[in-house]
Amino acid sequence: MERIRKILGWYSTYPHVRWMRSGALLITLVFAVIVLSKYADLGLFGFILSAILIAVVFAVVMGSSLLLEWVVNVIRRTRKQKINRQELQKIGSAEMLELDKLRIKVQRISRLFVVGPVAYVVSIFFGSYHIVMENIVGGVASIIGGHLILSAAWFAKWSAGSRYKIIFKDLVVRKGLESVLSNMEFDPNRTLDEKAVLDSQLFPKYDIYSGNDYLSATYGQTHFVQSDIHLVEERKERYRDDNGEWRTRIKYVTLFRGRLAVFDYDAISNEPVYVFDRRGNRFKKGATETELHAFNKKFVVSADSPTAALRILTPPVLEGIILASDKLKCPMYMSFINDKIYVALSNGDAFEAQAHGDTTLSEQLGFVRGEIQE
Repeated sequence: MERIRKILGWYSTYPHVRWMRSGALLITLVFAVIVLSKYADLGLFGFILSAILIAVVFAVVMGSSLLLEWVVNVIRRTRKQKINRQELQKIGSAEMLELDKLRIKVQRISRLFVVGPVAYVVSIFFGSYHIVMENIVGGVASIIGGHLILSAAWFAKWSAGSRYKIIFKDLVVRKGLESVLSNMEFDPNRTLDEKAVLDSQLFPKYDIYSGNDYLSATYGQTHFVQSDIHLVEERKERYRDDNGEWRTRIKYVTLFRGRLAVFDYDAISNEPVYVFDRRGNRFKKGATETELHAFNKKFVVSADSPTAALRILTPPVLEGIILASDKLKCPMYMSFINDKIYVALSNGDAFEAQAHGDTTLSEQLGFVRGEIQE
């Protein structure tokens, strides 16, 4: 079912893709009804003939739909790139224009990357043919050539993409952060000390910890540190192999991918208080109801005693958490513990550059500015 949905474009961000593919399916179904009713009297032969005709019509109609989609996407992409160029020219930054050229280069290399795998498959085919025909040297040379082409294509794609991400972090993210923060230290290759993750007591048991985009800064009078983090659990699962024998394999499951921020906070109470977003299904025992119904619909509060929770979660604090949640639009978890506030946002990698797809640089600038303001 999932594969059918993908074929019909249900997960596409463009409405015209879903409409075109669904239209192609509808045309095929109408044709199928007509053909089956016409050849129903021919028995098995009629059924086989109908199936062939339906398959041909579906291939033609779906192929026409895909071709039309490609034309529409090219027009949309060209228009987006033109608007993107105009917006970057308004900024008046030669560095941004050069970065955009690099982004376009990465996209072109990604589209040409298909040449590598195709050349690799062709080289294996011809290499095997030459070896069977006892031309060992020619066969080995063909296979080596295919590996070299595939390696060169992969390296070109990886090199251009990595360079774009590095420049994006320095030119866009760092400068954007410097415009609103003071006493700032930003290191894209560093992450929070794992002790902060454990001290927050917000996450379940995990096996692998990683992260990036470490930031230490002051906003107004408040100092904080944060980074993107990724928590993974190793799970053993049993399965049957092709011979029907039971085997064990390790499955890696992402428990959390997002941002963890730590704020200095002089709490009124020394008892820990936890706030869990209901969308995350990660609750602790001892849920406490607050006086704000809108808050209770979105969050679950956990504390050793209701008094400790209500001492920290005053009405202004509750309203502030609701406003932040509505603005961020992602699951949010908080813990008030050891005179600190730990805030975990399940928002993926917020500051990562997007060199692939048709997301323009001006759109990415908007994403980063929005993340910084939030």
